[in-house]
Amino acid sequence: MIRFAGAMVALVLMALPLAAAETRTFEAANGAVEIPADPQRIVSLHDLSITLPLVEFGGVDKIAGSHGRVDDAGEPYIRTVNTLYGVDYDNSDIEFVGIFNEIDLEKIALLEPDLIIGRAGNDDKLLENLNKIAPTVLIDVVGLDYFGRMHAVADAANLTDEYDRRLALYQEQIAESRRLVPNAADISVSIIQPWPKDGYINGSRTYYALSQVLDDIGFAKPKVIADITDASGDAEFSPEFLPELDADFAFSTYEIASSEQASPQLIREAFEALIPGFCDIVHFCRNHQLVILPRSPIYASSFRSLEIANDSVLTHIAGREFVPFAQN
Repeated sequence: MIRFAGAMVALVLMALPLAAAETRTFEAANGAVEIPADPQRIVSLHDLSITLPLVEFGGVDKIAGSHGRVDDAGEPYIRTVNTLYGVDYDNSDIEFVGIFNEIDLEKIALLEPDLIIGRAGNDDKLLENLNKIAPTVLIDVVGLDYFGRMHAVADAANLTDEYDRRLALYQEQIAESRRLVPNAADISVSIIQPWPKDGYINGSRTYYALSQVLDDIGFAKPKVIADITDASGDAEFSPEFLPELDADFAFSTYEIASSEQASPQLIREAFEALIPGFCDIVHFCRNHQLVILPRSPIYASSFRSLEIANDSVLTHIAGREFVPFAQN
């Protein structure tokens, strides 16, 4: 009996690697890739579009390493993941693997990942070496829409159940927002950002969670913004284009990690530096319909970001009296 039991144990142990090695084919931007059916050691090559949804969908323990940022003191951090979910390098098992254009391949190899997730168009040059470390999938961040990108990350990590649950909740929230703002199609909204040192205003057709919420509720855009064709969804406008960027409301953002744009007041000063008398020129500022929000929470791929953006839009637009913008 002892010898038989030992043989059974051996058979069980032999079977474990086979179960752990179960794979499936994943259709990525870099082709069909054979990946673990349920990866356990993922390296993410982008914090906002990959690490954040992984954490949000319950996969924090699956993340072995992540791309990140470095603050003014030289300390790495995981942008937005740290503020929305309180997860960072110093309080999790996630290892820092580098910043943009400085990904540490040796460190990734030492982490022994079973899956690497990157972005097509950004990480293609690393693909040959990444594939030597672990199966690597690149997400088509341009060809896929906002939800498609998040779903692709969830799918690769075997976390689609939570993605589906969060999507259903978001759809309910947007249905309520449409009820509260039934005339959204008659309200125009600009998303703009001043860059006085470079001498232009950035206009955004797509701005991650914020623009997704505005589109889903059904708000209108100024024509010059709606007509932006660049894949990034952004365009640079010289100051003389300011009247064409005018709207009922405008949204701009500040970023505490940027010394030049660390507060709403600094954003107002940046507009004024770019266009003296700015607030007297445009309708949305003259009528106190310029909204300046913190950037990181609404500039990310996350259902939590969508919820924050939705709440912000409703707070500033729904059910209030405002001065309509009358275009000539």
